[in-house]
Amino acid sequence: MGAGLRLAGVRMGRTSAFWGMPTFTGDGDLCSRLEIGESCGFNFGCYFELAARIFFADHVSVGHQVMFLTRTHDASDSQRRGTANGAAPIRVENGAWIGARCTIMPGVTIGAGAVVGASVVVRENVSANTLFNGTRKISIAKWR
Repeated sequence: MGAGLRLAGVRMGRTSAFWGMPTFTGDGDLCSRLEIGESCGFNFGCYFELAARIFFADHVSVGHQVMFLTRTHDASDSQRRGTANGAAPIRVENGAWIGARCTIMPGVTIGAGAVVGASVVVRENVSANTLFNGTRKISIAKWR
């Protein structure tokens, strides 16, 4: 599957893999907005909303059915709150691990070595070497 994604224009390290067909949505040249480093693994059912760039550094692990959402909405106009009016990129740094069924919101950076627990909605940046379970961020050094 990786070879087909590369042919479609995804910049993807040769040692990275998808274990199931991902879903891509957005307008224009979607594949040019996705960049995946070396030794990354993506489980079944991942969803990529590619209105803005999504970047994965090396050695990133992504669980089943994780959603990466880049479209933003302006909630100030009560008549048009459901209208997408912008996009913000997502960045996942080296060695991060994202648990199954997480949702990564627009503009988020997940730091190097961070772990995001299963089913968490990530609305803000996650610092490097932090375990984030949706309610608390715990330094992995303290977690051991």
